[in-house]
Amino acid sequence: MRDWIFRPNRRNRLVDWWALDSWIDSSLYTVWARYQEWWSGYSNFVSQFRVSGFRRVVAEMFSEGATIGTLGLVGLLTFALPSLEPTNDPNWRTAGQYSVTFLDRNGKEVGKRGILFSDSVPLEEIPDNLIKATLATEDRRFFEHFGIDVLGTGRAMAANMQANDVVQGGSSLTQQLAKNLFLTSERSFDRKIKEAFIAFCLEARLTKKEILKLYLDRSYMGGGTFGVEAASQFYFGKSVREINLAESALLAGL
Repeated sequence: MRDWIFRPNRRNRLVDWWALDSWIDSSLYTVWARYQEWWSGYSNFVSQFRVSGFRRVVAEMFSEGATIGTLGLVGLLTFALPSLEPTNDPNWRTAGQYSVTFLDRNGKEVGKRGILFSDSVPLEEIPDNLIKATLATEDRRFFEHFGIDVLGTGRAMAANMQANDVVQGGSSLTQQLAKNLFLTSERSFDRKIKEAFIAFCLEARLTKKEILKLYLDRSYMGGGTFGVEAASQFYFGKSVREINLAESALLAGL
């Protein structure tokens, strides 16, 4: 009686194990079949983009260049991000008033000493000759580039390499403004990288006319003066609004 009860249970267990084994086998086969089907479709899709010969060389160069360029850009951004912090100051466009003004007992101005700033003249009232002369001297493609004049930089690099010395400057007007506002005049790769990124930042935040106005107001003009209005008052004793062609050429040269 005990054997008769045991044997059916044992048979049931074997049937269950066989069913489980069959399910595992069929599942694995189904997964493998679907994987082969997917791989075949993927291979057919990718084969459409296969190139050979010269086209493959070009594609490989472009791919490697994109990878290296992306890594280089990430490195440059990491390197230059600290230099962008001063641009977050809401007062960075305000010039410090360091000059001392002397008045007589009637309140009339008789002289100034120290560093002179003046940005009281709107861009529209600055003589057109002075603006054109400045652009022709410093940055002919100012209204065309995005902060860096690639053509001008390439030309300057070629000239410097040919002369084996620094004989030309390739900085755009925006880059010069970035240096005047936030950096020093040291000649180093570190400063040039920071200058370029700050130039991009200025181009993104300001219009071309605003950049030009800041440049004309912050450029050092000699004699302790900054900006064309302060320089005109210092050298000619009159507002920049009143200067003639020859005086405009002199200020542009400065």
